[in-house]
Order: sequence, then structure tokens, then C-alpha cells
Amino acid sequence: MDFATMIGIVIGLSLVAVGMYDFDAGTIPSVFFNLQGLAIVLGGTLAATIINYPASTILSMFKVAGKALGKQSFQNPLSIITQLVEFNKMSRKQGLIALENVLPEISNNYMRIGLENAILEKDPNKLNNFLQNELQNMIIRHRNGQEMFYNMGTYAPAFGLLGTVMGLILMMAGQGQTSTVASFADQAQDTTGKLLHGMGIALVTTFYGVLLANLIFIPIAGKLKTRSDEEVHISEIIMAGILSIHGKEHPLIMEEKLLTFVDKQTRERHRDAQAALEASAEEAA
Repeated sequence: MDFATMIGIVIGLSLVAVGMYDFDAGTIPSVFFNLQGLAIVLGGTLAATIINYPASTILSMFKVAGKALGKQSFQNPLSIITQLVEFNKMSRKQGLIALENVLPEISNNYMRIGLENAILEKDPNKLNNFLQNELQNMIIRHRNGQEMFYNMGTYAPAFGLLGTVMGLILMMAGQGQTSTVASFADQAQDTTGKLLHGMGIALVTTFYGVLLANLIFIPIAGKLKTRSDEEVHISEIIMAGILSIHGKEHPLIMEEKLLTFVDKQTRERHRDAQAALEASAEEAA
């Protein structure tokens, strides 16, 4: 699991546990553990999601959640830029066809497919359209996963409220059947205590809905969006690099163009590192 995700879940659950803890009794009240309420919230959320999305999307839900919660290797934009510049130098010396030899070694799927198409396609406009279409399709796939968990984050509190309403109806109906006006007057204090206890149980479903929405579903959707933005940013660098390679731009011009995708500090660190390498190469010569 991703370290930041794990830390966030632990902190969130810890704070919730502290809020539930009864310091006088030295334990968490059992009223917070209600399987019926949890079943209403989780079951209702899952049912609404199944109604809203096709079966293929539902089956991919756990895979999408794994991408959000699992550890993801971060692709450094500078390493991508350096790799693309090397490919440019190779293609200028040996031709675009020479890049076929390095395709199996490329781990980034978008870069591999893009370079393969660049080797085969002569028209730069068609190549640009292909790369744009691939990027847009990737964004749409990512957006579907984000939307599903955002929707689950809206369903869960609604079903929590539904469970609360159901609990209050059952509580009031039961009280009305077992109490007369005389008995209610005689046992007002006892009845009030039972009502408050029953209301506390009824409100647990709202607690579950709010907790699941704001600690699980919506944060997963947010993590998916963050990771999608990172991947799209890397893909935009790759697309610009492939078009430069296809257009036979000079490596230095291409590098400066690609460096505009990174922040100023990263750009300066890269240039300092390049200058140091050149200086060490001159000293060795």
C-alpha cells in the first residue's frame, strides 16, 4: 500500500476512535458497532453503483481501487526527457527505423506505442492525431474510475440517512404500540431513556455513511485523480518529444522545449547537472 495512503487511513481511523471512546467506561460503546446499519450503507451503496454502471465497470472496481491504494512507481519527468533526447540523437544518426531495437526495453506503454507509430507514420498530422487520441482515451478511462468512487461517496451518506429514518420509524412505531397515555405518564423517564437509546442506534447508519464517504470513497477518487494528472503530464511530455523526434528537431532545441513542462527549479537543477557532466568530460579528455 502507498505510504501516504496508509498514514492517512491510520490517522483518520485513530481520530474517529478517539471521538467514539468513552473515557469514563474505558471502552468504545457497543452502539457504534451495528451490522444491520453497516449492511444498509454498504449494500445500498453497492446496489446503487451496480444500477448506475455496466457490469464491466463494476468488475474493474477493485482493480481501480488497487491502483489508488497500491504503491505506484513515480516517473521522473527529467528521466523521461533524457530518454527522449537520447532517442532523438539515435534517430538523427541512424534513422527512425533504428528505434525499433529499443522498443522492447521501453516500460512506458504510451511511449512505446507512440514511437512505434512514429516509425511507421510519415504524416506528422496523422501522428499527432494518433497521439492525441491515445491520450484522450486514457483520460476518459481514468475519469470513469474517479467518477465511480465520487458517486459512491454521495450514495453512502444518503443510505446512511435512509437507515436512520428506518430506525426512527421502527422505534416510534414500537413505542406507539407498547405505550398508552397513562403508562407513558407513569414511566416518562424510562421511556425517554429508551427513546434516546433507540435514536442513538438509528443515527449509527448516518455515522457509517459519512465515515465511508469521507474516509474511503471520496479520498480514493481524489487519489485516482492525482495519479491520473501525473500520468497525463508525463504523457504530454512524451507526445511533445515523439513529435520532435519525428520532425527531426535538433536535440538541444527539443530538450529546451521539453524542459518547459517542468518547474523552474527542476529545470535549473537539470542544467547544472548537465554542465557538471560536460565539465567532467572535458577534464577527462
